[in-house]
Amino acid sequence: MENTFTEESKDRIRYIHWIIIGFARGFKRPIPEAYQYLKEFGGIDFLYENYNYEHTQNEIHTHMALLDVCRNNGGWL
Repeated sequence: MENTFTEESKDRIRYIHWIIIGFARGFKRPIPEAYQYLKEFGGIDFLYENYNYEHTQNEIHTHMALLDVCRNNGGWL
């Protein structure tokens, strides 16, 4: 089966994966729990929609932006 992902799509997936792992470590949460939190409260959508900007920022900036997004959508961290 032929891979139909563009290089940009692959880069977005790698980046989001990397941010989820760092977010989990930073907030001492299991990776699946961090993913679920980010998905439930809009963090994953934020990362995907703002990839072009966020991937140029440092990881801490992105984690803080995720906290703001998730808190604005009912998150508790």
